[in-house]
Amino acid sequence: MLTFKSLDVVDTLKMAIQCEMDMESYYNKLASLIDNDDAVAILRGLAEKEEKQRLRLIKYYSRLSGKKILYLNLGKKHKLNTLVKCSDDPIEAIRMAKKNETEVKNYFQMVSRRLIENDLRKLFQELALETEHHLAILESSFVEPISIESSGIKSETVYSEVVKSQKESIRTW
Repeated sequence: MLTFKSLDVVDTLKMAIQCEMDMESYYNKLASLIDNDDAVAILRGLAEKEEKQRLRLIKYYSRLSGKKILYLNLGKKHKLNTLVKCSDDPIEAIRMAKKNETEVKNYFQMVSRRLIENDLRKLFQELALETEHHLAILESSFVEPISIESSGIKSETVYSEVVKSQKESIRTW
């Protein structure tokens, strides 16, 4: 979990901008790994939403600091170190995308609780809610593949359960 000794608003905004940039590039890379057109459309849509959130944060940063961000290249200080890079395995990358969205959501929620200024608090609450929507989209669109071996159930048991249920359904006719 990420802890702050003191919360600097400008650094917090920079870190949020970097999170959005990282997630956008993650979704674009993940979309390039998948062949299914529907899945690619979902991932590209999530990348576009991340870009919109990033632009919203940049506007707020510019208004607050008086500076414009042309290119953001932040050091480790401004990166959320709990985010995982996109792997080459699409199934593992989707699992990690869910984990990353959870980490970003937790960061936004933590920041929104610690900020005093109402506008910023509301901004980070809205970002946390939008990130929660991203997580819901991922979970509803990409279901974990079922592996009988990993569940510890023997295939004979599964087969006998299916046969038993079919016999019971025949009796109810």
